[in-house]
Parts: sequence; structure tokens; C-alpha cells
Amino acid sequence: MDGQPELNLHVLGELTATRDGAVVDLGGRRQRAVLAALAMQRDQVVTADHLVDCVWGDHPPANANGALQAYVSHLRRALEPDATARHRGGVIARAGPGYVLRLPPDAVDAWAFEAAVEAAAGQAPGDAVCTLETALRTWRGPAYADYAGEAWAEAEVARLTELRGVARERLLATRLELGEAPLVIGDLEALVKEDPLREERWRLLALALYRAHRQAAALEALRRARQVLADELGVDPGPALRALEAEVLAQSPTLDGVTTPSASVSIPRPRTPDGLVDRDREMALLRSRLDELTDGTSGCVLVEGSAGIGKTRLLDELRRFAVAAGVWVRSARSSPSEHGFEWGVVRQLFGAGVDDAIGRDDRFAALRELCELTTGLAEEAPFVLCVDDVQWCDEASLQLLAYLVRRLDGLPVLMVLALRTGEPHEADELLAELAADESVTVVRPAPLSEQGTAALVTDRLGRGADPFVAACHRMSSGNPLLLRQLLRALADQGVPPDAAHVDTVRAVGSRAVASLVTLRLRRMPAAVTTVARAVAVLGPEADLMAVADLAQHPEEDVAAALDVLARSEILRDGHPLDFVNPLVRDAIHADIPTGERALLHERMNRRLKSSSSHPGDAGVPGS
Repeated sequence: MDGQPELNLHVLGELTATRDGAVVDLGGRRQRAVLAALAMQRDQVVTADHLVDCVWGDHPPANANGALQAYVSHLRRALEPDATARHRGGVIARAGPGYVLRLPPDAVDAWAFEAAVEAAAGQAPGDAVCTLETALRTWRGPAYADYAGEAWAEAEVARLTELRGVARERLLATRLELGEAPLVIGDLEALVKEDPLREERWRLLALALYRAHRQAAALEALRRARQVLADELGVDPGPALRALEAEVLAQSPTLDGVTTPSASVSIPRPRTPDGLVDRDREMALLRSRLDELTDGTSGCVLVEGSAGIGKTRLLDELRRFAVAAGVWVRSARSSPSEHGFEWGVVRQLFGAGVDDAIGRDDRFAALRELCELTTGLAEEAPFVLCVDDVQWCDEASLQLLAYLVRRLDGLPVLMVLALRTGEPHEADELLAELAADESVTVVRPAPLSEQGTAALVTDRLGRGADPFVAACHRMSSGNPLLLRQLLRALADQGVPPDAAHVDTVRAVGSRAVASLVTLRLRRMPAAVTTVARAVAVLGPEADLMAVADLAQHPEEDVAAALDVLARSEILRDGHPLDFVNPLVRDAIHADIPTGERALLHERMNRRLKSSSSHPGDAGVPGS
């Protein structure tokens, strides 16, 4: 009601409640079980006997009804603290033989999620994507995570989990309908791995691969599906998968989906960039370049920055703007595993229509023919050419991008590239030449401010106390990816954003980002990893001599490894030696095998003892 505090109940994860963004203390596990059972029945009366079963199971206390009434009283006081004792009961009301939860439909995240999924089914594709993406972001972990193993919660948890699975499938199916096949392949692979017996996920994956001009990969996905179903269930694929396989083999035109610029006009996809903070300047620039494109002006924007700074998100928003404006988008994404395949990115951008051009032995002739193809497409309609992770682009495709940049003038083509700094590439000179071109606008997103961090904390966990927000900002150094990983882990564990849990931020965060950091290290030579681990063990004592001593590598090799780590933005550039943020240091330290960690610590202890014995040699004052 107007003038009253906003009360929200969150059950898509651990059970929590907030009033005007502040976390409400709901008491212990049994007391919260009363609220969970009421939320599951939604507007229905839940008998006292059923609530007793939910709270105590087969072992209720002698005065179970009295204890239940006490729990209800405590919950009312927590949820309605401003009401007098006589007037409490608006949220948890007594009704006949039990109680009923009375909250607006959008006050409980599970209720709002269900309504959103239902609404999306009747919306235009663009609106449906917005609705589903927003709804899926409300999930902070398994539904009713506190009670997932309880028999009384099992049916509702299973129902919501299934609904979430359906929503994720519908979202990716709709994005396929909007022509985003190359962008959803990774998400579909993840869905298939999560539940390989859901045939709809295999169907969507194979369809996305086919529409991304990867026919062989599509057939391989269908073969994998057949094998999994046979091994696990002893059955053949259903009619939908069999029909898709036949259509792929026949290269049926019905599989092509959105294939012309005019098709994109009929399915606009407007969207407000929810959760995007501190990026007003970058968004304004991309919008202005898109507006100029529709007026017939060309351009090239290079979004440059460290891993996780938000380059991909900006490209994603640009694609959404473009589709909403009826502008055709051609997208590609490079990867380390594919940069050795010649013309791989070009194939993603233009499909099978480039086979003749890239089949030429003369590279320059191929570039000219591809440029003519681009010119012909631009004469039909303006379009955006979008390439993510261009640092891993194959050399032939990168040559084309550099070639086109100098020849865009007069063509209604907007080229937008995202470049991760700190990644070695065989074509570094070509990348540097492209970035230095005077026609290229370079955008370097900055780390999030503390205010931006506070906005994301509020979005994920509820309104955060200043010390909690400061800890999140300090631990992530304003890196959006690290911050989102941290907040997701905190949400999954039900950590409230208050001052009492500041110390929890680092402990949870280091585990949350470990996989991101260790994956980057594994791409580097073993000596570089050893040096990074030595720096992590030494901490503030790290310098070139100490690291060389600990890693047992020549100083020259250690200096070269430190340069690699600095260029890769794992270590700060300069002195003293330090990681870009504490979470990276913690993740690397935690990844050290137990035996190696013990050995490194023993070497460090010996070095400290030696330094104490010979202060003049070590430059450390004696005790």
C-alpha cells in the first residue's frame, strides 16, 4: 500500500526477506520453515497440522501448536515491525484451521517469476527475451535451498526447477528466432551438459550450430544426443530430433530462420540494460554511432580492456540496440581453440557465401573479393559487423578486418571489435596497427566505482551496508565479472549484505573467482605459473630476488615471467609486486597443490631465517 514499507520475500535461493531493501531477520531454520510452507501454498490456507509436520516432521514437541504460534508471532513482528501487536497479522493472517500468507503477486520472487514466464509466452520475441532475462536474474540458487531435501518441499522445488529449465530453453529458442545463433551456442552446450536427457536442448543446440554455418558440428551434436539416449535410457531420439536431423542432411531452407535484413525489422528487440552500471559514456557513444549508421555514416569502435571489465556486455547491448532499430547485425566471437583455423571468424560473419573467395591461393585477391562482398551487403542495407575477443582472431580474418577499416568510408557499416588486453597473440603488430588507425575510436571501460558496486550489490543481495559494499569493491577492484562472481557466490550462500559479514566477502570471493583465474594461468607456460604461485606465497615480501629464490628459476627467467603476468593483468605493472586485486592472489594461492605449497612455505621460512641471520646481505634490519 502507498506509504508503507515495501516487503519482499525471496525463495529462489535461500529464504530471505527485505523491507525497503534492508534484510529482515527471519529467525532460525524452523521458524523460517513456517514462512516457506506458507509461500509454497500461495494465498491458500495452510493448516496448523501441516505446518507442524513441515517444522518438526515425525518428532513434534509436546506443545507443538503453542510453539507454532510463537514462531508465527515472531515472524509477524519481523515482517511488520511498525504495526502494533493488535494489528499485526496482515501478512501472516489467521484463517480457519491455519494460516495464509497475504502478499502482492510481485512481492514473492517465485510468484513474480512464474507470472513472467507465463507472460513471455504471449509476447513478441524481443519483448519475451527482455521478460525472460529479467525473470531469470532473480534466481540466486536452488529454490527454497534451505529445505531442498525435505519431503514437504520436494514437489514445489521440483516444479520451480522445471519452470526455470523451461524458461531458459524458451529464452535461447527466442534468441535463435531473433538471429543470434552464434551467441547462444555456448549457453546451449552448458544446458545440455546440465541435463543431457532433455531432447529439446539437443534440438536447440543442433539448430543453433546449423544456423551458425557449422553443419558438421550440428550433425555431431545430434549423434551425441542419439548416443546419450541409447546409453542412458535405451531409446532412440524422439520425432523432433529425428526430423531435425533429416532437415539438416537435406539443408532444408526451413532451418535458416532470420536470413535477410528486412526480417530483423519485423521483430525488434528493445531492452533496458538492467544491471549495467557506470557505463553511460560508453553506451552513449555506441548509440550515437548506431544513429550515424542509419544516416549512412560508417565507423569503427574498438572496445579495449582487461578480462572481465565488461567488453562483451557492451557488444551485447549494441546488438540489442541495433535489432531494436531494425539494423542487421553480423556477429562473430574468437576463441583460443579456434585461432589457428584460417578464415574462421570470416565464416562466422558471412557464412558459406565466402567459400569461393577464401578458397583463393592469393590472399590479397581474397581480401579484395571479401571487401566487394561487404560493399554489396552494405548497398542492400546498413549493418553492424561485431567481433568479440578479437585478440584470438585467426590471422587471415584479422587481416580482413584491418583491410576493411581503411575502406569503410562511404559505406553504411559499423564495425565494433572487443579486444582483451594482456593476451599474447601472434599478430600483435596487426592488432596494434588496427588500434592506431585514426578512423578507429578506442573505448576503454573503467573499473566500477564504489557507487556502481553498491548498485550491483543492491540488485543481487538487497541494500548493502557501506562497509560491506566497500569490501566487495576492494576485493573485486571494480572488475564487473569478478564482482558478479562474488555476489553470485554470496547470494548462493545466503550471506546478507550487512556490516557483520564483511569478513565473509573475501573468504567466499576467493573461491568464487578461482576457476576464472586458474584458467588464465593454465594457458601460460609452466614457469609463469610457478612464478605467480611464488608471488602469492610471499605476499608483501615479494620482490625479484625473493621470487627467484622461491621459484628456483634464474632471475632473468623470473623477470620475463613477471612481465608476462603484468601484461596479462594478473600482477600490477610496477613495484612493489602485487596482484591486481586480493581475490586473484587468494585464488592462485588456493590453487597451489598441497605439497608444492608446503615446499614453497618451507623455502620462504628458510629465507626469512637466513635474512635474520645476515641482515647486511638481505637488506633487512636485524632483530
